[in-house]
Amino acid sequence: MQKFFWIIVFLFIGIGLPAFSQNTSLSGVITTSNSGNPLPGAHIYFKGTNIGTASNNKGHYELNSIKPGNYSLIVSFNGFKRIRQEVEITEGRNEMDFSLEESNSNLGEVVVTGTGTAHHLKNAPVPSELISSKEVKSVGATDFNDLMLSLSPSFDFSPGTMGAFMKLNGLSNDFIVVLIDGKRLYGDIGGNIDLNRINPDNIERIEILKGASSLLYGSDAIAGVVNIITKESGQKNHFSNTTRIRGNNTWQQNNVVEVDAGRLSSHTSFDRKSSDGWQLSKYEEVGDELVETEEKTMKAYEDFTLSQKFEFAATPKLDFYAEGSYYQKDMFRQQSVADYGYYYQDETYGAGTKYLLDNRDYISFDYHHDKFLYYYRYNHDDVDGDFQKDQKTINNDQRLDNARLKYLNVLSSDNTLTFGVDYLNEKMVSANRLVDGEADAYTIALYAQDEMTFFDALDVVAGVRYVNHKELGSAFTPKLSALYKVGNFNIRSTYGIGFKAPTLKELYYNYEKRGRVYLGNTDLDPQESEYLSVGVEYNTRLVSLSASAYRNNVDNLIDYVDGGGENVRIHDNISEARSEGIDVLLDVRTGAGFSIGGGYSYVDARNLTDDIRLEGVAEHSGNIRLAYDHHWKNYALNANIFGRIQDEKFYDGDPNAKGYDLWNFTTNHTFSNLGSLIVELSAGVDNVFDYVDDSPLGAHYGTLTPGRTFFAGLRINFSE
Repeated sequence: MQKFFWIIVFLFIGIGLPAFSQNTSLSGVITTSNSGNPLPGAHIYFKGTNIGTASNNKGHYELNSIKPGNYSLIVSFNGFKRIRQEVEITEGRNEMDFSLEESNSNLGEVVVTGTGTAHHLKNAPVPSELISSKEVKSVGATDFNDLMLSLSPSFDFSPGTMGAFMKLNGLSNDFIVVLIDGKRLYGDIGGNIDLNRINPDNIERIEILKGASSLLYGSDAIAGVVNIITKESGQKNHFSNTTRIRGNNTWQQNNVVEVDAGRLSSHTSFDRKSSDGWQLSKYEEVGDELVETEEKTMKAYEDFTLSQKFEFAATPKLDFYAEGSYYQKDMFRQQSVADYGYYYQDETYGAGTKYLLDNRDYISFDYHHDKFLYYYRYNHDDVDGDFQKDQKTINNDQRLDNARLKYLNVLSSDNTLTFGVDYLNEKMVSANRLVDGEADAYTIALYAQDEMTFFDALDVVAGVRYVNHKELGSAFTPKLSALYKVGNFNIRSTYGIGFKAPTLKELYYNYEKRGRVYLGNTDLDPQESEYLSVGVEYNTRLVSLSASAYRNNVDNLIDYVDGGGENVRIHDNISEARSEGIDVLLDVRTGAGFSIGGGYSYVDARNLTDDIRLEGVAEHSGNIRLAYDHHWKNYALNANIFGRIQDEKFYDGDPNAKGYDLWNFTTNHTFSNLGSLIVELSAGVDNVFDYVDDSPLGAHYGTLTPGRTFFAGLRINFSE
């Protein structure tokens, strides 16, 4: 498949080489309307082509090698109102300046995950939640977990030895499809996705779909889809470095180098994070006793990620990309508590192409490969000679191959069709934990989606996805979403069917942990869901308020049950489970630079078979955000107070995880008018009131915060 793909790539490149004009250009300056200051990083492009760029730190932009003619020109920047203007480009040098007006809320920002087509958030027919670049920046989070806890009440994380178990509206990360720039994040450790690969400083925005409402990204997204869009400035020559330091010698760093040579562009990023870890309690639960331990609740770690992406515009209608990344993480444990620590390694590569058939229609193909390796790394020499210091023994090797073909056809301004084919193959290799040493399974899916607008007030998205699994047969999963607009109110509703085959681990994986044996089960049935949500939004220039109610019924939910022995657990189908609740989001601009926002989530998640709550779920969660923004000519201040309030989490037969409330204070200072440089300083306090859960090691934790922690950061941004 890969050889065939690259043959097509080079053929298209050869065909498209002479397609650009060499003598025509468009240049100018993009500024803010309120101050007239230059606006760095604003995107400007011709709709229906791949011709585009971004303004440098002086607000200047330049587009070269343009074919003379009439174009629809788009100028956009996050947090500002988009400009669309019909322009005529003539032979030679053309000059145009633009002034962007700041938007009053996130509602004017564009989302694409729900339908695969661009919609302003307030007009997105599939209910979507957006975490903007401004919100991401304002938190200054150490990791993805802290970021989401600060900004979305619908998300929760249950800390574990090797990572955090993510939940969305009461359902675990097994039912959440996590995407980075539309590509699946793969690699399971201890039952959860390794979210540590996500550096908050490299995030542009996050788009969230809840429930089985996604047609394009798989029917296995029973709880929802999280699409993380990474930063890509689009500037000609760009370099940035972001460095943050916190207590416990916790460092995080993000470096980006971008070069745009016209038709060929390169994007390189390097992320590094490390921490000495910390201990919440010097005691550990061993059976019914508490014993002293040196084990750290948060393990010391060190990791880095290197990624590279090349893009080539063969013609104004045809472009290609190739990308790859390498990730490595060491999680250390003291010799006094364990013979080994954990070591993770991830390699990805992929390529794709997109061909614009006209100003609106296109066909695209993407291929993505992910290989995730999980090892034990020994931290000393064994006296019996069984292992040596730094020797690694592999636990499992997980591989993903995903090929996607998509065709979008805009029949009219009121009707858009999307068709696609999605091939997904998973393979696991583990000599010690799989019966036959390896296992694999593939899924082939076909989907069709129709976006329709009626009477300018009603938008409907309807479609169906056909899924065929290697072992577990076929299923049809229809989706239907509707948006009705009346005045300042939006009424939204979505209905979807989900189908999720058991994972390779659930089917075949066997292992032992702390004296307890965990077994796979080849007799598992697929999990199926039925999701329904209804919501109302009220939007004005100063106030945005939304409330939505949902119910997610899951049949044949897979979980561990008693395996016939005191210390044996086996995967099995719980006949029925349900998650239902209410989400409320509020954003108010009070004037003079101040704003108030936040949200509340009520979740009733139950195992209906045993009539008990689902484990690890808090019923009540809430977020509060107070912000102040002010712009002077060459200096901007952003100050924030974030609060997270959450009640206890239920665990059957074990003590519940404690509820908590955490408050953080952050400030961000931006210095501009430094030529090609922009300098940003950040500083703040995490956990202002110094809350610590000092439960013994092995207990269920609501949060692993080490207490009050101070942090500082510096970002240097250069472009020309």
